[in-house]
Amino acid sequence: MAEGTLGQAELFFAGGLALFVLSLLLFVIVWVRLGRLNKRYKAMLNGKSGADYEDLLIDIQERVKGWGKATEANDAALRELREAIKLHKTKVDVIRYHAFDQQGSDFSFSLAILNDLRDGVVLTGIHNREQTFMYAKPLVKGESTYTLSPEEKQVIELAANGGSK
Repeated sequence: MAEGTLGQAELFFAGGLALFVLSLLLFVIVWVRLGRLNKRYKAMLNGKSGADYEDLLIDIQERVKGWGKATEANDAALRELREAIKLHKTKVDVIRYHAFDQQGSDFSFSLAILNDLRDGVVLTGIHNREQTFMYAKPLVKGESTYTLSPEEKQVIELAANGGSK
């Protein structure tokens, strides 16, 4: 029996030794990884103290707040510009036609100059052999206090809808 007991002691010792070696191996692996992590941490700090990083983070936070305010101001300015652009006369079109029952050339014309709100002017030139008459009619929302000819109405619609193709 003494022999059997000694075998169990050797087995227990071998198991303990294996557990110790495994623990030592895990300790070495963790030690190496911790050393690498420590090197990366020191490289990140680059010799600066923690207080420097706290100041840096506070500065970054203040800058981000400033960017938010600047973005709001830019958005407001952009809205104002979009509204102002609507008032600019950017929609222009012209049509030429025979003013007198298809006689002569198409020297007569109507020209519409509008903004996005359809405010602007329509200019019409009626040409015959002896003379040319020019008419200017103000427009508000595509309408005029003066009677508009079919050609003037047509050119207003063309200009308001992006022009003739």
